Amino acid sequence: MIGYTSNDENIKGLFHKTIKKKYLYMKAILFLLITLPFISFSQMTESDVRRMSKTATEPELIIESSSLMLEKKYFLAEIIVDRLLEIDSNSANYNYRKGLLLLNSNLDYVQAKTYFLKALPLADKEYDFFSITDTTCSNDVYFYLANCYHLEEQIDKAKEYYRIVINFNDKTSDIVKNATRNLMQCDVAKRLLESPKKTKINNVGSIINSQYPDYAPVISLDGQALYFTSRRPWKYGETEKFKDPILNNYPEDIYVSYRDNKNKESWTTPEKLSFCEKERNEATIAISPDERIIYVYQDITGGGDIFYSDFSSNSFQQVQPLGLKNVNSKYWETHCTMTIDGLNMYFVSDRPGGFGGRDIYRIVKLPNGSWSEPKNLGPNINTAFDEDAPFIGADNKTLYFASNGTESMGGFDLFLSLRDEDNNWSLSVNMGYPINSAGDDIFFTTTIDGKRGYFSSFRKGGIGEKDIYEIENDELGVKNISALKGSIKTAFNKQLPSNISITTKCIDCADKTEKITYVKQRDGSFFQTLETCKTYEASYRIDNETKSFFKETFSTSCESDYDEIYRESILDADNMRFVIEQDTIGVNYDEFKLRESKKAHVRISDEEIKEVNFGTDLSDIISINPIYFDLDKSKIREDASLELDKIVKILNDNPSIYLELGSHTDCRGSKKYNLNLSSSRAKASSAYIKKRIVNPKRITSKGYGESKLKNDCKCEDEVESTCSEEEHQLNRRTEFIILKKK
Repeated sequence: MIGYTSNDENIKGLFHKTIKKKYLYMKAILFLLITLPFISFSQMTESDVRRMSKTATEPELIIESSSLMLEKKYFLAEIIVDRLLEIDSNSANYNYRKGLLLLNSNLDYVQAKTYFLKALPLADKEYDFFSITDTTCSNDVYFYLANCYHLEEQIDKAKEYYRIVINFNDKTSDIVKNATRNLMQCDVAKRLLESPKKTKINNVGSIINSQYPDYAPVISLDGQALYFTSRRPWKYGETEKFKDPILNNYPEDIYVSYRDNKNKESWTTPEKLSFCEKERNEATIAISPDERIIYVYQDITGGGDIFYSDFSSNSFQQVQPLGLKNVNSKYWETHCTMTIDGLNMYFVSDRPGGFGGRDIYRIVKLPNGSWSEPKNLGPNINTAFDEDAPFIGADNKTLYFASNGTESMGGFDLFLSLRDEDNNWSLSVNMGYPINSAGDDIFFTTTIDGKRGYFSSFRKGGIGEKDIYEIENDELGVKNISALKGSIKTAFNKQLPSNISITTKCIDCADKTEKITYVKQRDGSFFQTLETCKTYEASYRIDNETKSFFKETFSTSCESDYDEIYRESILDADNMRFVIEQDTIGVNYDEFKLRESKKAHVRISDEEIKEVNFGTDLSDIISINPIYFDLDKSKIREDASLELDKIVKILNDNPSIYLELGSHTDCRGSKKYNLNLSSSRAKASSAYIKKRIVNPKRITSKGYGESKLKNDCKCEDEVESTCSEEEHQLNRRTEFIILKKK
């Protein structure tokens, strides 16, 4: 089972440490007391326990419930404790046990609190968990009550009970250590609850979340695929025989859901990945940027390790252990995350030598292809408690992770830390309320721009025990990121060839390493991260052939925080060529087939509608003055905004019109400089318009530099042009080309 709950120490750990000291002594007594011909604990089924609970005596039921709780078989133990409560509903002992089971099994703190309050008046430090005559309950009930109030966000009440625990127990005991930590968390919770962030938190809904635990989301960088772990049953009952003996949960399986093409805010019905086995736990950890590798947590050896599956023949293959040096060990490795460039991996382990509990480590790929020794990320991230679920942002500098240390509101909270150029990590910062709560908030993952995040949480109003939530927050956006994104569709509804790859080579980067991205067979989409302010050559190939069937050159923005180069194309699969220019957006085959005869109808005013060909510049049919920019600048000037507002009005009056904003320069300056400058100006103009229209996806931008001069004003090598300023001005223009009518 994936390492999820922080309450192992708060509840289960403390409970078992309290009774373990008595266990060896009581083992002999239990052997003498258990005289009924019951099946051994390891073989007892639910029906066995229910049958036994109806016939056993009260002392025998106490012994059985104690033993089952000690063996962590909480589901079966609760059946017996419910029977004990039928016998004596006022017993402090039985109410205490019921409260413990509710907290241990599903963190039902609301119901658990009711039972603990009923048991509280008879709390006794001499309480004997194994006694068949003891009618009191443990003094530890104060700690568990504090936990309930803490989870309920009744912070002052929680602090009151934590202080009782600290004041009336041995200062060196585990329960005091945890109560002290939790008391500090209460102070954090109170502070953050009083100053909530302006963040929108949405449950992703019942298509993904179920009545069963759903958690550990991993979002693809383009935001189109959501992988997650679920304990839901298989469709035909195949997993019924493999429920875990602790909580009676179904095994963990990995599912994927995709953005609904018709409703972009919704998701498709989740699909179980093919390598999942009915008798085994498989849990999501991470995916590669192109979704061709998925990292998986499995507990096959007993310690818990990181595995992976690669995508070939249109499906994920059977999982196998991660082969990277010194990651998996005889200790517990629960999670990992890989940087987009594949040169760094961060992983979690509870191996000796850390700061305490589970820590986050880093390994680096060396120039010879081998991997470095693991390095602990240090005290700015790791604490004396548990850190888990790291996720490295697309900028390779922002690390998101979960911690249940003293800066948490309670349980696991989400934190972030920034890495500087010397590989030093900043002091981690709590991501605040309402992202974090007093319960467990963990497994944070984001899209490439960082503005949409997903995480697991156990909080009020959920659909199941654990649910997946979405964060919308502009504050989380990353800086200086570019991406190549798009999709390839086929003419005549032919099948998309498998293994279409896009190889990008940075022309002006220090690192000339080529990057390969595969087009996804399911929908023809592709996605690749790029450096900002660089020029790239992209080659489209099939089956890694040497010869490409299409090439293009483009430049990424030097100014925007997130720059997206978008391409959507129609492929003639028989002849392996694109039949529509790459920058034409949203054209399906039916529209392509009629393209020659169809025209756009543009409403100029209430009285005037003009019929024009696709490819027409709007400035040919309405009066638009040139869009001017200051020298070497791309900021929209006031006089330019007046002209762009005319375009905004046309688009709002014609919701089916799509435009390309193409920016051009004259020949003066280097070709690279002019290409970058025109791209920046085109993007600035399109950004201005997008903010003012419905469906901003109708607008695309492209910088052409000096590639499409309107006259003979060329600058050959170092020879200066003899053209006048007025002639050069004809080339410094922005065009508003009508792409299609939908």
